[in-house]
Amino acid sequence: MIRKPYLLFLGDAPDQLAAKVAQGIADWRPEQVIGQLRLDGCKADVGVPDLGLNDAWKKGARTLVVGVANRGGVIPEVWTGVLMDALEIGFDLANGQHNLLRDQDILRETAQRNGRTLHDVRVPAVAY
Repeated sequence: MIRKPYLLFLGDAPDQLAAKVAQGIADWRPEQVIGQLRLDGCKADVGVPDLGLNDAWKKGARTLVVGVANRGGVIPEVWTGVLMDALEIGFDLANGQHNLLRDQDILRETAQRNGRTLHDVRVPAVAY
């Protein structure tokens, strides 16, 4: 189960369309959203408070959701430090990109070391 509430990670989204995952969550599950985390140069805004990782954690956020659908579905290096910091603080990570969180050695190892969960939602966690 993906822990709630969420902090939506918009990264350095070049436009609003790139943040379609975050926008959908903010629109359809606003009660489960604490805020958004945007990096320098981010051109998207889903209309929720801008928060850093520590502030969002203190407000109750428990999962950082990668809310960006970028070109190629990759996890850019510029995001890796933020994602690792989130895991160190105690956040789980949820991701719907083509590149899986669990395939990133540094993220997988950081999650394991901190007892955190990586949710790659493109891959079912259970067999039906």
